[in-house]
Amino acid sequence: MLLIIYHVSLMYNSRSFLLKAPDSSAVFDIIYLWTHPWRMSLLFVVSGTVTGILLTRQSPDALRSARTRQLLIPLMLGLLFLIPPQIYVWLNAGLDVNVSFYDVLWHYFTWTPILLPSGEMAQLAGMQHLWYLAYLWIYTAILTLAVSVWPQLLIRAGDRLASWLTGKWLLILPAVFFVLLRLVLRPAFPPTPNMLGDWYSHAVYIASFFIGAAMAMREDYWDAVVDMRRTALSVALTCALVLTVLFVVMPAAEPEKWRLLLGRTLGGAFQWCAIVAVLGYAKIWCKAENAVIRYLNRAILTYYVLHQTVMLLIAYALDQLGLMSASLFIPIAAATLAICALLYELKCYIEASCKALLSARFA
Repeated sequence: MLLIIYHVSLMYNSRSFLLKAPDSSAVFDIIYLWTHPWRMSLLFVVSGTVTGILLTRQSPDALRSARTRQLLIPLMLGLLFLIPPQIYVWLNAGLDVNVSFYDVLWHYFTWTPILLPSGEMAQLAGMQHLWYLAYLWIYTAILTLAVSVWPQLLIRAGDRLASWLTGKWLLILPAVFFVLLRLVLRPAFPPTPNMLGDWYSHAVYIASFFIGAAMAMREDYWDAVVDMRRTALSVALTCALVLTVLFVVMPAAEPEKWRLLLGRTLGGAFQWCAIVAVLGYAKIWCKAENAVIRYLNRAILTYYVLHQTVMLLIAYALDQLGLMSASLFIPIAAATLAICALLYELKCYIEASCKALLSARFA
């Protein structure tokens, strides 16, 4: 849900994006500041935790094969059918290229650069929001291969981490680690769509993924997470408020060095403390699976794969009608969620119909 709100906000805040509303405002940067530092790291912690649990129930090879089907098939289908519409919106609404969708498809599938109004040639490629599927598959493949070679890897790593991540150190040590990554690695390797050069992001996400996998079955770790949830929430909220003052209340076209350093330090602390707070309160509030969680476990991948293309097509239609404005922020988010839900139900209906047809045919 936060991912949909976050991506809709990118059309209204001060950051560059595929399509921008004419009344963009730095006020929408608050959504970026309050969610972006920890949201994707949390996803990789959760993904790592699920992977660690599954590795106690099935072999690394079986898990890797299952994840290959679950992640790479949606990735390939998304690259074929969902990325070209996003590129079309970006070219026409973002860059005023005035190109047909057919031309976009031709340049995209033939790997032919297209001429931009600035005179530059642009290669129509990229994974956009689907990068998460590729990164998660790579990290899963690395971990399952490592566990195949060293079956005790996660147990040994969990023992070592559990001895460090106790009491207040559960917050301090990972927070310091993420702060150092922001201060040292991020300036040298800023986040980039190029997967082969995205070293800062890889360092953050594979560390989050590995922590989740190593600590998945450690009850002492989860008890510590629950115990530290209030402190983590307090630190996270404090960091969020100070970041808001630094970059929204006191905006600057080129932030001073001290502001960047302080922002990165607060961002690293915020990143880990928010994760601990979310996991700690989730463990208290969600002690058993319920109908909503079961539904979302099945549906969430479909929502994730579809949402950005759906959102951009809605926004592009509004933009062509001259209706794109900040007042439509919530309606666009709600419409995106509703359409993703309808498409998921349609997918389920088609799958059920196909299974019934095959069963009847071979009965």
